[in-house]
This record gives sequence, C-alpha cells and structure tokens, in this order.
Amino acid sequence: MAIVLSHRAPLASTSFATFVAATLVAAACGSTSKTETLTTPSPVKCTVEAAADGPPFSAAGGSGSVRVAANRDCQWAAKTDASWVTIAQPTEGQGEGAVRFSVAANADSASRSASISVNNQRLDIPQAGKPCEVSVSSNHESIDGAGGNLSVSVRASADSCQWTTSSGVSWIAIVSGPEGHGNGTVSLHVDPVTGPPRSGNVTIAGQTVQVDQGTGCSLAIGTDTVSIDSAGGDRQVAVTAKAGCTWTAQSQTPWIAITSAASGSGAGVVAFRIAASDGPTRSGTLVVAGRTVTVTQSPGCGYSISPSNLTVTAQAATTSVQVDSGAGCAWTAASAVPWISVASSASGNGRGQVQIAIAGNDGPARTATITIAGQSLTIAQSGGCSYTVVAASQSLGGNGGAVAATVTTAAGCAWTASASVDWITMAPAAGVGSGQTTLAVTANASAPRTGSVTIAGRTLTVSQASLCNWTFAPRSHELQASGGTGNVLVFVSGACSWTAVPNVPWIRITAGGSGTGAGLLQFLVAANSGASRTGLIAIGGENYVVSQSGSGDSQK
Repeated sequence: MAIVLSHRAPLASTSFATFVAATLVAAACGSTSKTETLTTPSPVKCTVEAAADGPPFSAAGGSGSVRVAANRDCQWAAKTDASWVTIAQPTEGQGEGAVRFSVAANADSASRSASISVNNQRLDIPQAGKPCEVSVSSNHESIDGAGGNLSVSVRASADSCQWTTSSGVSWIAIVSGPEGHGNGTVSLHVDPVTGPPRSGNVTIAGQTVQVDQGTGCSLAIGTDTVSIDSAGGDRQVAVTAKAGCTWTAQSQTPWIAITSAASGSGAGVVAFRIAASDGPTRSGTLVVAGRTVTVTQSPGCGYSISPSNLTVTAQAATTSVQVDSGAGCAWTAASAVPWISVASSASGNGRGQVQIAIAGNDGPARTATITIAGQSLTIAQSGGCSYTVVAASQSLGGNGGAVAATVTTAAGCAWTASASVDWITMAPAAGVGSGQTTLAVTANASAPRTGSVTIAGRTLTVSQASLCNWTFAPRSHELQASGGTGNVLVFVSGACSWTAVPNVPWIRITAGGSGTGAGLLQFLVAANSGASRTGLIAIGGENYVVSQSGSGDSQK
C-alpha cells in the first residue's frame, strides 16, 4: 500500500504552497501468485512507510490532503497530534483513499510543527510563524533648545518580535531600550543646544524617528527703548547672537521704517528711521530679534494764532481768534485779565477758533495779554473816560482871585488843565481820576477881559471886570457928513492903562491911541456918502460914541 500526502495553501498565500509526498510500500511475504489469492492480508502486507518533503505551510494556514495508496484489503486510520491541524471526515478508510485536513493560521511569530499519522506512519506538517509587525508611537519628536528626555513606545505584533534601537547623531543618547522584544519603550536623552535649531534621526525597530530640537540661540539687543524729538531721524539697535543664530527685524508702526538688516545671523545692527512729527506725543514699536523696542517721539505740534494783536474801541465787543495746529495737537485758551474772557472753545485740538469777549471800557486806554494755544494775544482797548467839569465861578472882579474847578471821572482817567491867556494859571495842571484844579486870575488894571481854560477836554470861559473907571470929555462926538477930526480927553482912575480901538472902518485913530492914566485921543472920521451912522471907539473899559450925519442930511 502506498500513501501520498499533498496540500494546498489559501489563494491569498500561494507562495507558501506545500507539496508533501509519501510512499507507503507494502511488502508481500512468499511468492506473488500465492499471496494475491489470500482474502485477509497479513499485517506485514499492510505495513505503511511514509516520507514527506516540500516547504512548510505559511502563517496564514491552508488546507491539504493525504493520498493513501494501499491494497484494497488494507485498512487504515488517520489522526493528528495538534489542535491547529484538523482532519476532515472520514478519518478512516480501506484501500486507496485520501485524508483531507486544514491548518489554522499561526498568530505567533515562531514557526511550529505538527504531524498526521496514518496507521504507523507519521507525516510532519511544518508551519511558518507570522511575520513580525512592529510600529512606533511617533516618527517625529520635537524638543526645545534646553534638551531633555523623550520616550517613544514600540508596539509589536507578538512578544517574540525582536527589535533594536540606534542613534544617528551624537547629541541623542539611548537611555533605555537599545533592544527588546514585543511591546516596549525607548527612552532618549537630547543634549541642550547653544546654537541654531537642529534635527537628528534615531532608528527604532527599523523605523526612523526624526527629532527636531529648537533653537538654543541666546539673542539680546542693545536697548528696548528709544526716545527722539519731533524732527525724527535714524537710530540703531545692536543684536548680540552666536554664529548661526538667525533673527529678523520688523516695524509694527507705519512711521518707523527698517532701513537695513531686516534679517541676520549672528551679531548685527538693525537700522531704522523715524519720520518727523507735526502732531502730539506718540509711541510706536518694532520687533528686533524677538524683542520689542518701544519708540517714543516728542510732540511736533506747532501753533499759531491770527491775529496776534487786537486794537478795539472802548465799547464792549466779542471777536474770534483763529488757531492753526496739526491734527491731534491739543491746546487751551485762558485769560487772567478781568475785562477779557474766553466766551467759547476754551480748549480744542488741531485747527479751530476761540471766541473772546472784551468788556466795555469807561476808564483810560488799557492793554492786556491772554494766552491761546501757548501763544500771546495782545489786546489794546481805547479809553472810555468821560469827564464832568464844574467851576465855582467863571466871572471875576478886577481884583482877580482863585476859582476852584472840580473834575469828575473814573479812576485811572487822566486829565490836564491849561489856560489860553497869561493872566490865568492852573494848578495842578494834570490829574488822574476825580479831582480839583484851581484857576488863579491876576488883577485887571485894564479893560474888562475874557479868557478860556481847558480842563479834562472841557473849555470854560472866564470873564474879568476892570479895576479902572473911565470918563470922557466930551461925552460923545457928532460930525457932519463931510467928516473931520475929533479930540477926546480921557480921564481914568489910578494907573490904569487903556487902548483905543474903533469898531468901524470909517473911524481911524490918528494920535493918542493908548496910554496910562489921563490922555488925549485924536481920531479922523471919513466922509459919509450914505445915511447917517454911528460908530464906537472902545477906550479902556468904556465905549466912546461917534455920530455922523448922512449925505442927504448935509444938503438939507
């Protein structure tokens, strides 16, 4: 009897197809012709001999068969010694036949072997282990420049799966887990870095794990604050860094511009420009090598006002003043002068107007200065003084004397006093505010007289009688139309002086026109071609009457 074993792998794993053959030979005892006639074979005639070869089953398992070649009268039975090999029914037979079996999948990475026995013949069924599947928890790790420890987990499909760990760079050391099997953990130590960022690889269970280390660069700048005036200008900030350490510079403010070294490596200098400002105080920032630099710029606010001088009348008035300044430039307006007040817009910014109110002036001219947007506004106001002048008397006798005049006006209002003639003097000749002045009038030894004085702009007329009495001989004079001469004896008391002044052109003084004391006055009267007429000759304080007949009166 001959038995041939064969099997086939699952379609999904044809590479592990296995063919197992065994030949079972039955040896006959005695002559051939005799033994073939026996009805019951002897045990010797059914002895089984087996042989097996071929590749093992794959880890996925599969199915196969054992072909039994034997004499028709030989009985046989098949069995297995492993639970993962299953023999299909029937497991017994006689003569030629086949034993079908299946091999379960091998979940272990180790190979294994079982056997199928047909009678006394044992056939080995080898099966390969499942290929190890190993993975790591991360293929990419990061750590900062200070370094430190990292852990990577290893996951294996079986405890028997072996793996190793190796570092590709000197600055990553394997602390634990240089080798292992099954699941495990690899601990790594990363040295600190003092320069730019770096990357290195570690191989764990055949997997590449990349380790990225952040910068160990220590960056410093020369200053983190900059102050500048309104004109702006160029400034610099020094950067301190080790070779290979990169950095950048960027402005965060539109009026600050990076002019050089917007990026660099190692030590360097960042230059930047600050624009001029015509506005209020402002602050801006730029970032240099990761550090914030604050720039503070003084105000560039310029202010002007129009007008800067005002001249106003004594009447109350309200007027406006224009303020010019840059947008955002704040200003205020204030007056410390009682007669000037800020009526509106006591504060503002940029361009604007201020209304100021000026009180009426009933006193002397005045000037004051107020402040608007830091600028001085000078206001000159005309005087508004009003005066009242009252004299005790404006008529005096020939002996003269003193007359008081009272001036009434507001405090501070100045005034003067003066006379138009030399026989009146004023004392005091000037004053401020209400007061008095005295008119001193000398004695009058001549004809009555009139003079004027001006006090605080007001004119007063002063009349003075004469000390003298005049008489004439004859008392008056009458002449014919043909005219002629006349003589008058002038008598006067004391040493009074006199002057003769005719009031008409047809009388002319020919002699004795003036004198002191008594005297003779001579005059000439022109012919009269018209109606009768009368003229006067003022002699001292009296009038001498001259009458002349008309031409018609003479013919009669």
